[in-house]
Amino acid sequence: MKRTLLFALFALSSIALAQKGGLFSNGKPAIVREAEIDKRFNKTKLAQGLRSGSEDPNCVQVLGALFTALGEAAPMLHKKDDSFTLDPVLLAAVTAQLNNPRFPGSAYLTAMVRRVLIDKRLPDEWYDTAAKLNEEVQIIDLGKLKMLNEGLKPIDSFYFTLPALKERYLLEVVRANSAVTTDVAGAFRDNYLDREVAWPGAILIDTGYATNPGGKKTRGSDGEDKMIAELEWQPPVVQQGLAFFEPKKEPPIRIVAHLAPKQYIDLERVPRGKRMLVRGRFWEMNRTVTEVELKNALLFEDRDWTGALLAEPAAVTTCAMAINDLTGVVPSQPGGFKH
Repeated sequence: MKRTLLFALFALSSIALAQKGGLFSNGKPAIVREAEIDKRFNKTKLAQGLRSGSEDPNCVQVLGALFTALGEAAPMLHKKDDSFTLDPVLLAAVTAQLNNPRFPGSAYLTAMVRRVLIDKRLPDEWYDTAAKLNEEVQIIDLGKLKMLNEGLKPIDSFYFTLPALKERYLLEVVRANSAVTTDVAGAFRDNYLDREVAWPGAILIDTGYATNPGGKKTRGSDGEDKMIAELEWQPPVVQQGLAFFEPKKEPPIRIVAHLAPKQYIDLERVPRGKRMLVRGRFWEMNRTVTEVELKNALLFEDRDWTGALLAEPAAVTTCAMAINDLTGVVPSQPGGFKH
């Protein structure tokens, strides 16, 4: 499924896929340091609500919506920079429902992400508040927040999508000209394998226990039986030429995910055909990029946000903590959303 980045609160240059190395950070991961905006945010009424919750049903909606958006951003937080990404439909809901002249909800979501990046984890108080709020709002993915609460483990780059992988392979390997004397396939593997990735929009085919050639279950170093998930990602159908021609349908990519022993969802309750986000270490691929393999993988639900009501606009307007305590600093706020 196509993902999009949020609108710019701070100007960041776009990544050109044709530029080698543009997908990943150059050298060390980006470090987010506490700035004046972060100190201001900690003193806001909204930040107090994140720590202690609220008895006001209107504010419960606002806090629940922000925690929901933070949870959906969590698996895609990356090392490249301090920007983050959301599902485009969820983005539209955040933009429409949490922003008004009195309250820039998107700016507060950015501040929440920055707090997590600075602390390198979700604060315990925030997780406890989210768990309590979810008894009421029931839309927060607590598994994603729990993963973040246990420590930030960013992927290498959320720009490194399955479409980007296929495009890079086409440019650097398949279309390499005859003057190239190096092992382009080997160089490609060196550049792109062994990366931490998170790929949404994959359909779950099945999960089961890994077995050896004799049919017996295999166990990991922890003594637990190993589990494997098989998923499939279907590239979007591309219409070429006039509309009466048959649209071009690319072959699906099969994802074999060797699952980590600890998961943040109950695998037994995930039905086949469910749309999932798979996160893990990109370990192997075939020569046609129609099959990839991930190790130490985590599965999360990739929800359809069509028609989602995060918070009623009237509730956002009425909530006493949904005010702009950040006046005067939002335009120069570092990091955050970008197109």
